Amino acid sequence: MKKPRSDSKLLNLPEEKQAQLAEWLLSGVPYHQALKLIEKEFQLTTSFAALSAFWTDVCTPALLARRQQAVTTADSVAADAKKMPGNFDAATIDAIRQKAFELSVSPQAAPGEVKALFMLLLKSRDQELKKDQLLLDKQRFEFDAAKAALAALPDLRAIAADKGLNENDRIDAIRRRLFGQIPDEK
Repeated sequence: MKKPRSDSKLLNLPEEKQAQLAEWLLSGVPYHQALKLIEKEFQLTTSFAALSAFWTDVCTPALLARRQQAVTTADSVAADAKKMPGNFDAATIDAIRQKAFELSVSPQAAPGEVKALFMLLLKSRDQELKKDQLLLDKQRFEFDAAKAALAALPDLRAIAADKGLNENDRIDAIRRRLFGQIPDEK
């Protein structure tokens, strides 16, 4: 980076004040509000043009670095997701959620990047809902099977006691008694 002009108030601020100003601007504070904050916090008056120059020299490189980091993270997560679809762990989901938030509040964020991260979050949520639905379906099936077994208990005892059936035939007969014929058999 070249040396700032001696009359550039903002580019000659101490490093910590430049960092604070950059953070304000990168978090979406509009120029007119930033001018008021600079005057209040730094006891300095400046112009829109000076803020624009500051944005170009300080904020743009910082924003590009943040965006590159977000893209790298998103690419890494996408690669992991392709390797093991459906196996997002909680830490990965939290990282995606954080990056999606950071990009969504950034005024310079590319809509495609924001969309990609939110699509990953939605896919993860869908997978959790499907997992919950499968668990509920399994519990319903087990309950219904137990209820059917109780209702058919006398018949099941008779099938179990039938000495003319081998083990597999007994299991098949019990399955048919509880659940009926499978579609292939009809």
